[in-house]
Amino acid sequence: MLRPDIIWLFSICLILTGCLEKEIVDDINIESVEGFDLIGENEVMGTFVVPVYKADQTIVNETFTSISKLNKDILRNAQKESSAPIVNGSLELVLFNKAMAEKGVIHLVDGLQRDASIGTGLYLAIVEGETREILKQNLGTRGIGDHLFNLLKHNIDRRDVPKTNMHIFLSDFYQKGKDPNLPILMKTEDSAEIVGVAVMKEDKYEMTIPNERLFYFKTLVDKHSEGTLSLKVDGEDEYISVKSIKSKRKFKVKWNGDTPSIKVIIKVDGVVREYTGNKVTPKKIEEFQKLIEEKIISESDSMIKEFKERGVDPIGFGYEAKSRKRGFDFKKWKNETYPTLKVEVEAEVRIISTGITE
Repeated sequence: MLRPDIIWLFSICLILTGCLEKEIVDDINIESVEGFDLIGENEVMGTFVVPVYKADQTIVNETFTSISKLNKDILRNAQKESSAPIVNGSLELVLFNKAMAEKGVIHLVDGLQRDASIGTGLYLAIVEGETREILKQNLGTRGIGDHLFNLLKHNIDRRDVPKTNMHIFLSDFYQKGKDPNLPILMKTEDSAEIVGVAVMKEDKYEMTIPNERLFYFKTLVDKHSEGTLSLKVDGEDEYISVKSIKSKRKFKVKWNGDTPSIKVIIKVDGVVREYTGNKVTPKKIEEFQKLIEEKIISESDSMIKEFKERGVDPIGFGYEAKSRKRGFDFKKWKNETYPTLKVEVEAEVRIISTGITE
């Protein structure tokens, strides 16, 4: 005979099991990417992409669009176009057009983070032009959502785009003393490409870091694991390409009363893969190291100056300062200290191998 407590526990399990909403994969539309475009002053057009798997193993994209003022209303309205429920449990990427980003995206991101079916590893990105135009393309062998997701992942893991996802964006947004950044995509004639990174002021687009400066931006805000840098050798018609770059950064904050100064130490290790000149000698390696150090410092100084002028802090100087000071006055920091903050960038570059150029 079963004990009463076991019978009670068994009954609760049956009741809870009956409360779960069951969804059969063949009876639902699982979206992979969403796009939001600002229409007029207050309305937002949402585009939802569902990959459709054909019998011949090809994949086509089915898109649904709707217009509303709230994120959840947009998806709810799009359901009226779909023959099956649209669910976002496999959502990999959310796009915002630049007009939307200039107005602010936190109200849409807040709706995403409150959905328990969406993971915080979700990628966010800004689009030059309309997100709808990118999402109408039929790219990749596994659908547009997977294609764009892997485009971003590849450039974050192995190239110059700083690491980002919804969790990092929200952390930077709510963290006093640091502003978020998001990659920027643009539609090309037959594909899509990354054209830079947007620096946000809180949740609003403020400025663009173009592709040619992304290497240096990433050394300041993140770290390289397999970076690449190509430079012209000063005074000569020669070029070097340094690959397999690993970088790390360190902050030193020094206080003089209530006035801080910050030193950023950037360490870079890399391998010379190509050199258009003659044989790479130890003297040449020293020249390459000095050239890269000077370039990192000059580009970093230039960007930091612009960040202070625009009142944005993607590097997190405010966070570094307040974490080392009791009674930190963030209002004073933002209005008085940061615009005149003394920042010194120090670079240490090591060429650890000359690879195929030897």
